[in-house]
Amino acid sequence: MPRAADLPAIPVVFRDDPAGYQPYMRDPASLARPWVIPGTPGLEHRIGGLEREDVTGNVSYAPVNHEHMIRVRQRKIAGIAGEIPPTTVTGPPEGELLILGWGSTYGAIAGAVQELTSGGASVAHAHLRYLNPLPPDLASVLGRYRKVLVPEMNLGQLVRLIRAEYLVDAHGLNKIQGRPFKQSEIVTRARAILAERP
Repeated sequence: MPRAADLPAIPVVFRDDPAGYQPYMRDPASLARPWVIPGTPGLEHRIGGLEREDVTGNVSYAPVNHEHMIRVRQRKIAGIAGEIPPTTVTGPPEGELLILGWGSTYGAIAGAVQELTSGGASVAHAHLRYLNPLPPDLASVLGRYRKVLVPEMNLGQLVRLIRAEYLVDAHGLNKIQGRPFKQSEIVTRARAILAERP
């Protein structure tokens, strides 16, 4: 883990000039709004209402504006994908099976992949650190493997997302017992998938 003192500085520039200011002006590239310290004279913040009007920040109950603002926020989040580093794949860059994980499943998956590959299986591991948006290269990574296994400590939220977004017939392995995966559970499921006929 990096030390906080070693992290690069994040410069913050607060808007303090009211001339030409509109609360919902956005940077065209990032869609970020200007930062204003609450209570800055001439730049006071409005509170309340279903939604804010685009650019002015006035309270707005207009349905069309509400839809527009939701779509703007969605585009803003989608833009984060440009900052996500390439997906790291451990194991062969293409092959029979990719085990895709996120969160606390890392250790059990890494151990399972090591066990499977030491036995000659063509298995790789990718672990996601970004879920919304997903990494922009994920489609190409998934496409390099004949099958995909997604072990999750839930009812299968990620596997459903992978199936819907990428039209990949991913296999789920779900555990919701409040206990972590055992390496052997993932190895057993992976071997069963590898043994299936195409």
